[in-house]
Amino acid sequence: MNILICSVGRRVKLIEYFKRELNEINGKVVAVDCDPTAPALYFADQFEIVPRIDQHDYVQEIKALCKKYEISAVLSLIDPELSLLARYKEKFKEDGVAVIVSDEPIIEICFDKYLTSTFLQEHGLPHIPTYTNIEEVRSALGKGILRFPLIIKPRNGSASMGIQYVTTITQLQFFYNHDVVIQPFIEGEEFGVDCYIDLITKEATNIFMKKKIKMRAGETDKSVAVKDPRLRELMTALLEVLQPVGPIDIDCFYTEQGYVISEINPRFGGGYLHAHAMGQNFVKNLVTNLQNIANVRDEVNYQEGKILIKYDHYLVL
Repeated sequence: MNILICSVGRRVKLIEYFKRELNEINGKVVAVDCDPTAPALYFADQFEIVPRIDQHDYVQEIKALCKKYEISAVLSLIDPELSLLARYKEKFKEDGVAVIVSDEPIIEICFDKYLTSTFLQEHGLPHIPTYTNIEEVRSALGKGILRFPLIIKPRNGSASMGIQYVTTITQLQFFYNHDVVIQPFIEGEEFGVDCYIDLITKEATNIFMKKKIKMRAGETDKSVAVKDPRLRELMTALLEVLQPVGPIDIDCFYTEQGYVISEINPRFGGGYLHAHAMGQNFVKNLVTNLQNIANVRDEVNYQEGKILIKYDHYLVL
């Protein structure tokens, strides 16, 4: 079994986790990225430099690599590529390659912050009020429904890029455009939840909860493992209505009103390292599923209170 991982970027440890599991069954990890200086490339068994995902020949290039390396499954580590792979799932399947991604409608809901908020609201799940129309925001401010400060962020953004903190109408007008959403600034502790939904049973086998202590460049830099039945219950309710598959990363805030879901990333999240270090091995789960074996539920088998801290390393090419 060989697995192709796309847009690997800096995710060195994740590549190493896959390599460790696949080498147990004589499998290989093939990593690809459009940037030849992406560090994770050089920790895979094989790597290739590919076009950017917005190039017209990108999918054909990936399919050609699947044939070249006898790939069994493909997955991506960045949000913009998920929709693309989801769109071609059936085409890859015709070649005997499984694409580890949720169905396209689910990906679209997760990638679009307005659709995420609307979906959560429609299913009665706690969410952050999200606006796309500046006049609606003005009206809500006038009625006291909203108050400053507000957050303006790209509607389809990721990794905390392009976020603006605004405190006045003038700033709101300056940063507003039709590709952003406007949300209230949420005060509260931030939590991340890493889940694995079995590819065979379609049930969540793992739910790992952590409180974020420090963020850097949109990713969790320091976190502490927690166990909260209320948060687990909320995650279970979300997964039941969303119906994703494979790994998924969910961000929440804990406020005076309780937990509020802020973002959903249907892929391996940047904070997955903590779950893995605590024995919640989604990589092994995925390899097991690809051997047509279902995983057993293991959602509470980790130690609360353990802290993960990240640090930098380097590679000379």
